[in-house]
Amino acid sequence: MKISMFTSSKGWGGLERNLVVMARWMAEAGHAVQLGAHPQSPVARQAPDLLPPDTVHAVATPRQLTRWVGNSDLLWIRDPRDLRAAAAVSRRTGVPLVVQQAMQLATPKTKPWHKRRYAMVAAWVSGLEWLANQAAAHTPLPPSRCHVIPLPLEAAWFGPKPQDRDTLRTRLGLPTDTALVGTVGRLDPGKGQRVLLESLPLLPEHVHAVWVGSNTVDTGVDERAWLENRARELGLTSRIHWIPETSNVRDHVDCLDVFAMTSKAETIGTVTLEAMARRVPVVGSRSGGTAELLGHDRGLLFTPESPSDLAEKVRTALDMGDGARQAMGDRAEMWAQKSRAEFVVPAWNNLLESVVREGRTA
Repeated sequence: MKISMFTSSKGWGGLERNLVVMARWMAEAGHAVQLGAHPQSPVARQAPDLLPPDTVHAVATPRQLTRWVGNSDLLWIRDPRDLRAAAAVSRRTGVPLVVQQAMQLATPKTKPWHKRRYAMVAAWVSGLEWLANQAAAHTPLPPSRCHVIPLPLEAAWFGPKPQDRDTLRTRLGLPTDTALVGTVGRLDPGKGQRVLLESLPLLPEHVHAVWVGSNTVDTGVDERAWLENRARELGLTSRIHWIPETSNVRDHVDCLDVFAMTSKAETIGTVTLEAMARRVPVVGSRSGGTAELLGHDRGLLFTPESPSDLAEKVRTALDMGDGARQAMGDRAEMWAQKSRAEFVVPAWNNLLESVVREGRTA
C-alpha cells in the first residue's frame, strides 16, 4: 500500500513527532510511505534522520500536494489545519482521506464548507473514546467512520527503570534530597506551569519543581521570564529546576516522584502516556483527554487551574505507600501498553485495508 502522509506544520511538537513515528512504523510494516512537509519546517529538517531514505519530500502548496499525492492509495493527515486542502485534494484525485485527530472539537462543525470537507473523510481516527464520541457528535461524520486507535509510544519507554536514581539525578544536575514534581513541554501559559508554581508554597519545602522545556516561539510571551519573576516574588527560586528542551526526556521523567500534567485542556498528552509507561505517578488536570487517561485510579485528577487542589493531589501522591504506588503504576503501564507498535500497527493496517478496499472518498 502506498501511503502519503502530509503536514503543513512549521513546528516540532507532539503532533509532528507522532506523525513521524507512525510514518516509520508503517514503513517497517511493509508499506510504501512518503511524508510531505513544508521545506522550511523542522519536520523537513529532522524527519529524514528518523525515516528510511527518500521518505521525506518538500510540499509547500496545494498544487504541489495534488501532484505529490498522485497514485497513492490514501492520504493521511494529522494537523486539523490541513483538512481543507486535503479534502480538496481527495475530491480532485479520488484518493481516500484519513484524518488522525490531533485537537478537540469543542464546537459543532455545521457550516456548508464543513459538510463538504468532512464528506471527504474516509476514516477519522481518535486516540481516545471521548474524542471519537466528540467527532461523531460535532461533525457531519457518521459514527461508522469514527475509530479509536491509541497514539504511538516507542518501545524505549517501556525499558527497565534506573537502578540508582540518585546517580541519575546527579548526572542530570538535579538534587537527590528532594521530592521532584515535574512537567515536560514547552513553557506556555496554556501548559499550566503557572499553576504548579503557585502550588509550591502550599507544599513542604523539600518538594521542588522541574520544568523540562523551552519557551514557545512566536507568541510574543516570554513565559520563562514570567515564571522566574513570579518565583522570585514567592521566594521559590531555589526550589525550581530548569531543563531546556532535550531529546533525553525519559531520564528526566525517571527522576521524578510525581509527573504533573497541568495543561488547561490537553487533547491526549503524549507526555502523560510516557510518564504512565515509566510508572511515575501522574497528577493531571480534570480536563481534555487527561481525565480518560487517568481514570480508574491510573492517576490522580485535580481541578484545572487550582493550585490548592493540585497541591493536595501532589501531597496524596507523595504520601502513597509502596503498595498503592505499585498498584497505580501497574494500572497506568497496562494502559500505556496499548500504544506499543505491536498493538497500534495491526489496528491501523486493518483500518487502512478496509478504507482502500471500500474506496471511500465521498
